[in-house]
Amino acid sequence: MPLKMQPTGVIKARLGIENGGKAHAFFTDVCAKAMDKYVPFDTGTLAETVSVETSIITYVQPYARYVYYGISKNGNPLNYHTDKHSLATSYWDRHMWTAEGADIVRQVQKYVNGGGK
Repeated sequence: MPLKMQPTGVIKARLGIENGGKAHAFFTDVCAKAMDKYVPFDTGTLAETVSVETSIITYVQPYARYVYYGISKNGNPLNYHTDKHSLATSYWDRHMWTAEGADIVRQVQKYVNGGGK
């Protein structure tokens, strides 16, 4: 008995899992929200000016790179305040994924299983 299937691109689009699709946008949004508590917070400007697009999370402040890597402009290590964001750290995306990646995968799977709702 022959098996007829739609092309992979059609299946991915129906599920919303293609690059830039609804599930991809959902994943990016969930990651940005989960990352927030790991982003160093002094005045709040860095965390509050994050730009979330379909597949890209950008911290738009000119100093974001230094904060992300934990090194000041003059090469000294940064010390993060943890009174407002207790998990604040450098490489916040990596720390978030280690701690919360499995839960994010479950959320995205539930989203896809629910038809993008």
